[in-house]
Amino acid sequence: MINLFKDVFKLLLRNKRQSILTSIAIAIASFVVLFVQASSEFTNQSLSDNLQVDKNQTTLNFVSENVTELAGFTEEDKNLIENVINKKAQLVSSSYGTMVNVFYGDSKQILSYRTVENLKKNEVNLPEVIKGKKLEEQNKRSNEIAISDKALLNLTRQNNIETFINKDIKIKNKNYKISTIYKASTINELVPSLIITEQIKKDVMQNKMYYDEMLIKTQNQKEINKALDSLDRNGSYKNKGSYTYTDNKGVYEETKSQTETILNFIALLSSISIFVAGFGVMNAMFSSISERSKEIAIRRALGAKKSDIQLSYIIEGTVLSSLGGLTGIISILICITLMNMLGIVASLTGLQIIITFIATVGFGIVFSIIPAMVAANKNMVEGLK
Repeated sequence: MINLFKDVFKLLLRNKRQSILTSIAIAIASFVVLFVQASSEFTNQSLSDNLQVDKNQTTLNFVSENVTELAGFTEEDKNLIENVINKKAQLVSSSYGTMVNVFYGDSKQILSYRTVENLKKNEVNLPEVIKGKKLEEQNKRSNEIAISDKALLNLTRQNNIETFINKDIKIKNKNYKISTIYKASTINELVPSLIITEQIKKDVMQNKMYYDEMLIKTQNQKEINKALDSLDRNGSYKNKGSYTYTDNKGVYEETKSQTETILNFIALLSSISIFVAGFGVMNAMFSSISERSKEIAIRRALGAKKSDIQLSYIIEGTVLSSLGGLTGIISILICITLMNMLGIVASLTGLQIIITFIATVGFGIVFSIIPAMVAANKNMVEGLK
């Protein structure tokens, strides 16, 4: 066995270019699989940060019966909750809780509105402009608004929406000029139907501050129920809507489960790359057999058994796949270290690394068996010619 391993390493060094390329292909395949698995930690951490799961915090919400009525939480509600549960509370005006009636001629639509500052504060990318002025300059235009293509289509019931640039629409009995038409998002509810200036927002809200969320420093269900019960009985707008809460932890767990399922499926798909790299091992082995036909015949003539020839080629395939797997593992560990240094959370468990390495070596062995059998059964007489 020692002599076999020595021979295998000599043969691999003799075909350095082919051996290196084959190992690199396997290394890349294992790197991709491990990278997908490592990214799940970053995804879960980002989700946890966005939902503030680790901050022992719950979000209370107010749902108004009339979506255009500016009703929600007040300072009195905040003080009430702090006294009831003896925990700190914070009033928040979310980026997606404000709606307004918008008119064009006889047509009316209830549309959501935000400012550019609202979107930036909530890390929402500004939508793509279809026609008109840049959204970044929105606050410079005191009497102009931006509207999404979908909202404008619903409001006007006409297809040629680009012709409505510089035309007026009415918000709360005041006309505003359409300066920009942008692309609506079908999946991101944070992208509003209207993007307006801070001054227009103050006019629409009549200089009132609107809070539709209250953050309380607890995740205890009894305290949450106690807070909601107090609001139901004594809330400032108890007759204009209802109070509820968002279970951030529940949302996190459910979303985390779905995310991990998707990432595991992607990891499974990416593991096909290891399978494909196995064909690279097989191809390298067949190429090696073709170049060493005479050498195989001489070894057989000098007394080497078929099992010896077969074993040597299986060892060669195993060494190639092992080197590739180890290279991939070392590369991903370096990558994870750099990501963590940059503040991007990523990690791998020992089990994930071991399973990937075993799969890599296993495919290497499996794809070495057929070439090994071909080498062992080569005709000795023809090989010596």
